[in-house]
Amino acid sequence: MPAFEVTPPGQGSRLPDEVLHDVISVSYTDDITTIDSFQLTVNNWDARTRTFKYSDGSTFLPGKQLELWMGYRGKDPLRRLITGEITSLQPNFPSDGAPTLTVSALNVLHRFRKKQETHPYLNKTDSQIARQVAARLGVPVHTRPDNERPYPYIVQDNQYDVVFLIERARRIGYDLWVEEDQRTGKSTLHFEPSENLKPVTYQLTWGKSLVQFQPTLTTANQVGQVTVRAWNRSAGKMITVTAQRPPSQQDADVESSFNQREDITSVVVADEAEAKRVAADRLRDIAHEMVTGTGSTVGLPDLRAGRRMSIDGLGTRFNGRYFVTGTTHTLDDSGYVTQFTCRRDD
Repeated sequence: MPAFEVTPPGQGSRLPDEVLHDVISVSYTDDITTIDSFQLTVNNWDARTRTFKYSDGSTFLPGKQLELWMGYRGKDPLRRLITGEITSLQPNFPSDGAPTLTVSALNVLHRFRKKQETHPYLNKTDSQIARQVAARLGVPVHTRPDNERPYPYIVQDNQYDVVFLIERARRIGYDLWVEEDQRTGKSTLHFEPSENLKPVTYQLTWGKSLVQFQPTLTTANQVGQVTVRAWNRSAGKMITVTAQRPPSQQDADVESSFNQREDITSVVVADEAEAKRVAADRLRDIAHEMVTGTGSTVGLPDLRAGRRMSIDGLGTRFNGRYFVTGTTHTLDDSGYVTQFTCRRDD
């Protein structure tokens, strides 16, 4: 049976039963490029006293922290999805029906946006930069460096830390997300290559575990090669390198569409190796956008942004492994559903 709990963190207790009975719906949303969050919608009307239950009270004051747990009653325990800080209240006073209140909370990445920072990083790799930023903020970080080389000089120029780290991740084909420890409730920042994320967690089949799926294949912005023309600071000259798209059996019948090329001229690199990496990373990012999809399945609390899944029942063109870029978990009177966005990862 689908179930949820909302608890104050680290107190071993939950919200009072009378509050939980007023919950109309709960939802959790995560994405590899944004801060994960949850929303709690509650009945806000006390028919006996004819007063607003929560919009004028202290139960859901902004700044309070709450843990959201979702899953199923039975053998497996509920899964902690997020420890969030309440950041907004949105009451609804409708023309018909009872007033409601939607409580929104953001995860630990929310704290990274409190102050814009300027910091130089000398002779640091991207993972070292991520660890330095996380240490400054007091948040644990998990990194898996993949052939990284130190940059002679990188500057974070009046940027929020989270925006800066997302930009660094995108540049080198990494992803940035937060994971909740199921035992302690502690949040850990992940700064890792996409290919090093967790292995396939679910096998979904259309007509069975996969409720619906809508993939999109587009070749409009696909290219066959990427050329980087960049200024080499150390040598004082231009560097030109080109990355070619490798052949793919799955894409063989559409490869004739990859007749475009992309030129990158707005970067400064330390050497030719960095220029090659910039070209290869950009080519990979473009390829990842060729097949994307949205879908839904029965509620799966462990299906999260950053996971991989295998989908079949779609035919040879769209069967395969997909990387989950975002999810929304919703539990209400209709049951527990997980919606997701993804990109093909073969």
